Amino acid sequence: MIMRRLTLFIVALFSLVSASAQQSKTDESVEFRPHWDLQLQAGAAYTIGESSTIGKLTSPALYLSTNYRFHSAMGVRLGVGGWQGRGMVLLPQHDYAFKFMQLNADYKLDLTTLIGGYNHSRLVSVYAMAGAGLNYSFNNNEAALLASNAQMISELEYLWDSKLFIAGRFGVGVDFRVGERLLIGVEANANILSDRFNSKRAENVDWHTNLMAGISYSFGMKHRPSSKWIAEQEAMAAAELLRAEQEAEAQRQAREAEEQRLAAEEAERQRIEAEEQAAAEARRLAAERLKNISDNSDNANFIIGSAEISEAEAKRVRALAEWLVAHEGYRVSIVGYADRETGTAEGNMRLSERRARNVMSMLVDLGVDNERITMNFVGDTEQPFERAEDNRVVICTLE
Repeated sequence: MIMRRLTLFIVALFSLVSASAQQSKTDESVEFRPHWDLQLQAGAAYTIGESSTIGKLTSPALYLSTNYRFHSAMGVRLGVGGWQGRGMVLLPQHDYAFKFMQLNADYKLDLTTLIGGYNHSRLVSVYAMAGAGLNYSFNNNEAALLASNAQMISELEYLWDSKLFIAGRFGVGVDFRVGERLLIGVEANANILSDRFNSKRAENVDWHTNLMAGISYSFGMKHRPSSKWIAEQEAMAAAELLRAEQEAEAQRQAREAEEQRLAAEEAERQRIEAEEQAAAEARRLAAERLKNISDNSDNANFIIGSAEISEAEAKRVRALAEWLVAHEGYRVSIVGYADRETGTAEGNMRLSERRARNVMSMLVDLGVDNERITMNFVGDTEQPFERAEDNRVVICTLE
């Protein structure tokens, strides 16, 4: 009945926190990222028994665990540890120790996040945990020696040499954030075991409690840019691109109007009019290249994971170089990209740099002055096109 109620309680909590926001309360550009961490805990264990001196039933404890935080307020923990349990007989009074190792599976609930919301920079967090363990106890020689005394054998009715126990677990803890990936914490937990755990018959369960300090190290970043923030940035970029295109169109129309006005002027200005028309036509062609960047034949595309310029793409780069050599009043900006669906962020940044440098080197080799070339690379932090394969590209823009 208790386990059924506990299961229903956990399901209700899961439903509640699953509906909560994953965005940080202090910075909307950040949201929670699932991650693993490794935890080492050490402290004191106390096996509850009949002794007025706590120290006689206290022993060391050591646990190594891995935690998976799959939600801003929830996680699971798998661990192994133990060390020593203790017991006490009364007639006459003697304490005894035995060894044990315990495998644990715990569910952890971050109470601070549940109540106060997710905050990626929070310094102190309180959590509760509940779970189960598989306890293997062994080396019960001290109790066996005491049981050889006729006066004590009745107290050690459940004497064993080695034995497996199932444990129920619950507890609370506090974590302190000391670095981007580092936590230190304190945890108190209780393990509920069979009445046979301490070899004594008491007609009730045995309790083994722990008070431990620990340190946790995360194997990955605990937060990432939020999807809402990314969408806002993309919307701003799209609006800026539309504004630039509208300005370019207005300038083109203004140039055409100026050309029509010059066409009506006297013959003496016809020579000047022809030169201005030629210049305007060149600017119009450049504007069209900028406006139709997704179809720009001067862009250089690459195969996945490669920075080598294929022969087909080399033809485009040669054509761009010939145009730039013939039109010395223009500059070119080249930007290297990598698709977000393959590789890591760091690897894609390096890959986009190599792509951009290869295109720049080819332009220089074909006679374009490197002072007319501006080079940049952004890895997979920007994705100018919808399809992943289109983002394996170096975009060349005339200025």
